Amino acid sequence: MPFGSKPSSLPKSRRDMLNTLYLHLRMVRLVAATAFALVLATGCMGEITNGANGDDVLTPEEIAAKNAFDQTVTPILGPTCGGCHTSMANIDFMAPMPDMRTHLLAWPGLVNLDTPTSSKLLTKGAHSGPAFTAEQSAGVLDWINLEKVAAGGPTTTVETQAFQPQPGVNTVDLTGIGLPGATITFRMQQLSVGIYLNEITVHASTDAIHVVHPLFVTWDAQNVASPDPVDRFADIDLTVAANEASSIGGGTAVFVDVAPTTKLSLHFLVAAKATGGSTTGGGGITGGGCKSVAAFTQFAQPVLAANCAGCHAGGNAGATSATDMSKINDLSATAQAAACGQILSRVVKATPADSGILVTVDPSKGLTHPFKFGGNQGSYAAYESQMLMWINQEIQ
Repeated sequence: MPFGSKPSSLPKSRRDMLNTLYLHLRMVRLVAATAFALVLATGCMGEITNGANGDDVLTPEEIAAKNAFDQTVTPILGPTCGGCHTSMANIDFMAPMPDMRTHLLAWPGLVNLDTPTSSKLLTKGAHSGPAFTAEQSAGVLDWINLEKVAAGGPTTTVETQAFQPQPGVNTVDLTGIGLPGATITFRMQQLSVGIYLNEITVHASTDAIHVVHPLFVTWDAQNVASPDPVDRFADIDLTVAANEASSIGGGTAVFVDVAPTTKLSLHFLVAAKATGGSTTGGGGITGGGCKSVAAFTQFAQPVLAANCAGCHAGGNAGATSATDMSKINDLSATAQAAACGQILSRVVKATPADSGILVTVDPSKGLTHPFKFGGNQGSYAAYESQMLMWINQEIQ
């Protein structure tokens, strides 16, 4: 079922385009509300001052970012992180110097406005303090994306036409966005709470292609767009050689609280013909590969070998093609690095609990997969715990 070309219903203005396509819709409402508040304030009281542009005037985008920090992020960071990060030397990024938001944004590596999901604030995971919950991570990511807008982040996107996905295999034709013959394929399964996509793969045709930051957008019955709030493929920078194919990141995506009739579209920061000929590795992330192979071998390898290798290490061709574990039982350094890279491509770094290597075998998720730990949630929990011990090492 091929789809393609650019929809005519997308917003035209710079702010609407960026906020609708690359931010959660509740952030759009926040930008609109603060813009209206700015109009009222300037009309009744004069300009709002202390802006970041050197002219002592806050833009609506800056006000939206500040409000999101005050209303959402501060209540998260205070009880979760404040005990250590307000006053302890060398980690006091929450100190009010001159205020917590300014100090936190200036802290090296903590907030990455180029690729928000790679921000250390999000990827640190469990350490001497607790990891964020999925809801907390989403709130912090929303704020960082607003800061990206306020800082004048990139606004140009390439988008496909919205289409109705069907259960089973779907093919999205990329010809309409300047990539003749190229496609993205995935399998879709309807859930009681939404839809699940797996085996998300980009296929090049006679030209090598380059795609950066693919983003799924859902469209409801009123034609309102909701970009993926997790922004799970934000760090993807993928080159695929002519006539080759590559998984996009972990190859999976779950969208909750959407109807079975929900439409999808795909948006890219870059979608163009490539000048090179080789396919990037690491599941489509340039420079991909594990940074903690030792932790993979210690924690993940034993549970993957025990529970998954029977099919994915060559026993089932389809399973091995979907997630290749053919080197999982070879404990040499080279083989473990390759095995780790394959599994890392099934990990969602921003929200590890949504990783394909976990959700597909979780008995509580209702996803179709032949192995579900016999429905034993305790056995799955032990597997998940081991996997997360490795994943947390990768995202620190």
